[in-house]
Amino acid sequence: MPRIILSLFLWLFSLKTIFAQGQLAVGSAGIEDFYRRQQLLGEYDSTVSFLIRPISNNNFKSNNPYLLNDSIQEKNRLTILPLISQSKYNHKQPYGWNDGSLLPVSGYQQLISGGIAAKFGPLNIQLNPEFHYAQNLDYEGFPLDAGTALWNTYYRRQLNYIDTPESFGNEPIHKLKWGQSSVKLELGPVSAGWSNQNIYWGPGKKNALVMSNNATGFQHLTLNTNKAIKTPIGHFEAQVIAGKLEGSGYDPPRANMVVNGQFIYRPRSDDWRYLSGIAMTYQPKWIPRLSLGFTRVVQQYSETAKENNDYLPAFSNLFRDNDKFDDIVRDQLASLFFRYFWTSTKSEFYFEFSRNDTSIDFRDFFLEPGHAAAYLVGFSKLFNFKGSNKEFIEFDLEWTILQQGSGRIIRDASTFYIHSRVRHGYTHKGEILGAGIGPSANAQTINVNWVSKMNKIGIQLERYVHNNDLYIDLFKHIGNYRRHWIDISAFATGSWQFDDLIIGGKFGVIKSLNYQYQYYTTPSFQVGFVDKYNFTASFDLIYLF
Repeated sequence: MPRIILSLFLWLFSLKTIFAQGQLAVGSAGIEDFYRRQQLLGEYDSTVSFLIRPISNNNFKSNNPYLLNDSIQEKNRLTILPLISQSKYNHKQPYGWNDGSLLPVSGYQQLISGGIAAKFGPLNIQLNPEFHYAQNLDYEGFPLDAGTALWNTYYRRQLNYIDTPESFGNEPIHKLKWGQSSVKLELGPVSAGWSNQNIYWGPGKKNALVMSNNATGFQHLTLNTNKAIKTPIGHFEAQVIAGKLEGSGYDPPRANMVVNGQFIYRPRSDDWRYLSGIAMTYQPKWIPRLSLGFTRVVQQYSETAKENNDYLPAFSNLFRDNDKFDDIVRDQLASLFFRYFWTSTKSEFYFEFSRNDTSIDFRDFFLEPGHAAAYLVGFSKLFNFKGSNKEFIEFDLEWTILQQGSGRIIRDASTFYIHSRVRHGYTHKGEILGAGIGPSANAQTINVNWVSKMNKIGIQLERYVHNNDLYIDLFKHIGNYRRHWIDISAFATGSWQFDDLIIGGKFGVIKSLNYQYQYYTTPSFQVGFVDKYNFTASFDLIYLF
């Protein structure tokens, strides 16, 4: 693959065209956040929902700092994409999510991306490879001395049904990837083609329940709108994908442990998974600034899809009583969401509801809508800083709940993103495709920032509850209510633009309460808690050609 990427890069670079438009990579340089704030100020197109990303550069003004050129009328054009360097360091344990090809590993890692976007009539080519290096140091995971019973439960309830390895090997990682590359035909307001770009569906800023940029991009065919399509009843946006999800290639810890004469680890299929997905948004003509949307994804092993000729399952039966196959080996997620913003108060409110398992029928849904459900709610507001209309204090609050509700006592829905038949879970290359906080986790995040155009300085406070379903499974037999694993963190954040250069950084201190659900008893029978401190730092550099 590296030779293919290099050859294409040199070929495109030799062409004597002058400019092209690509798609803004999810999370690029805070530019999406900038335009989302501009909407609250009434200074940006309200028909861009920010609910289906990546966003085509057709949606941005000619002064978009990502493009630095307004020659949008030319049919053939070429441009050099921004050179982006992302550095991250985790002192002890991995921490953080929504960082694309960066991995949840300990130590230092570096991601560098750059490339070219070209347009030839309706054909758009974006060659934007990424090079990833990770130090990949060893760190303390689930306690090796936890005991056979706990390890057996850990495998029986989680590790055998999701591909999220604790370790990505024990050697430094060097990989060249397709990154944010794509080849598409642009036909008016619609594009179709191949892409490896990260996808982000939903209104959340910190998490997305169904599709986010938490994992590295996966190869997919896409049919999507380039901008909101105007109709007599309002504006619509949509994306349909058919993708290839791959495993991590790494076994979970202690895979060779034997319990009752059997290995506790059940090896997974080597087959890749076929993902069918759809996302759609609707902005009613009669309620400006309101966006409604839904998503649905269905994954299955490729051999299953071939055997059943089942290539559009995202459009098929929504309820299980309509299943057309006797032996269903499919996993699905679906969500409903909305976003509404007020220019008068410079604020927005959003909500997402998701199901990790379909209902049997409508009656079942109305009886137990909270079965296998997750929730996300958020609020943002801009306050004028010292009376200025160019500087603001930005307040963000987001709350994500993935753990099962009380209904699990009678009807266990299994843990969010985990599946008993598609035993890689909802993952790609070992990372969750949805909310990066992971299975059955909860998080509350508050951000307070001073902002002015692209510049931002602020603080982030976060409470992150690790996999509460697993905690209950591990310790319900002893009724121990003191072993929740919770991370309390504080971060200093900032970004600044110097003409064509944007720099950003983040430094945080994390205190893990009961790290990996641990505590110990002292010789005097007093309980001692296994709390650990960790810090993480990141530094981003973006050069705009």
